[in-house]
Amino acid sequence: MKNRTSNFFILILFCTSFLSYSQDDDSMILLKDDESKLIKFENHYFEALKYKAIGNYTRAITELEKCQQLFSDDKSVVFEFSKNYFFLNKFVEAELYIQNALEKDSENYWFLEHAKKVSLKQFNYERAIEFQKKMVLKKPEKTEDLVLIYIQARKYKEAQRIIDELTSKKITSSKLEHYQETILRLLDQKTIKEKVNNTNNLSLEALKKSFEDNQQYTILKEILTQEITNNNFDILLNYSNKGLELFPAQPLNYLVNAKTLIHTKKYNEAIGVLNNGIDFVVDDTNLEIDFYEQLIICFEALNQGKEAKKYLDKVNRLKTNIHK
Repeated sequence: MKNRTSNFFILILFCTSFLSYSQDDDSMILLKDDESKLIKFENHYFEALKYKAIGNYTRAITELEKCQQLFSDDKSVVFEFSKNYFFLNKFVEAELYIQNALEKDSENYWFLEHAKKVSLKQFNYERAIEFQKKMVLKKPEKTEDLVLIYIQARKYKEAQRIIDELTSKKITSSKLEHYQETILRLLDQKTIKEKVNNTNNLSLEALKKSFEDNQQYTILKEILTQEITNNNFDILLNYSNKGLELFPAQPLNYLVNAKTLIHTKKYNEAIGVLNNGIDFVVDDTNLEIDFYEQLIICFEALNQGKEAKKYLDKVNRLKTNIHK
């Protein structure tokens, strides 16, 4: 009887141990499955980052799709989708994905910054302003960028108000000084146009004499406009150089100077001048297009087709938005 009892307890212990082992083994299998899924996800995710880094955005998107099949609700994947579509100039898709990412994490600073960029590419300044305001709450040093968006949106009074607030706090920078000059120029545009209309009645020689005496930008602008029509490149080079010296924030000086350099086949110099001047183009789509078209001429002359195409795409987008 004693032996039977002992055997009974041994059997119970064996069964208990077996069941315990089986349960642990199942959990180990599940853990391995989860680990395998996570490893696959990480591999595809890092492949996506790698392909994005080398500019193969389409392949990066393919890798992200594999990530999404493994974990459908990962916000970092959604964010990466938006960035890759952005780099492909597919801004509608980029916007859909970044909105999805913001729904998952509305206060994420990097999501907000990217959403602002997407909005600017679509000329949706109102949305860009809202995103930038949220960014400023997190990083007050980004207030300068809000000024620029207000200028792009033609909200000059709002831009001026922010500049005044920053100035009162003794916050200044070269960017703010440039934005201040731009606002004053745009607000005073009506007066400038009236002055230009008055100079239209003067002969070209009279304009040049007047410029030597007064050195006003409105007079210089009229000289450059007339001489470029006459294709007098030697004269244009002289006056555009004076313009760059006297009025370095006026983009027309850079554009005309670059055209004279292109005429003499100094394409690399022209590219440098155009890149310096494009930063001063604000709220003038036609002028911006002219800058890009001159860059296309330079890069095509230098047999740099890839760079030329990049600026051709920009021109086509700008022209499409003009005609909307």
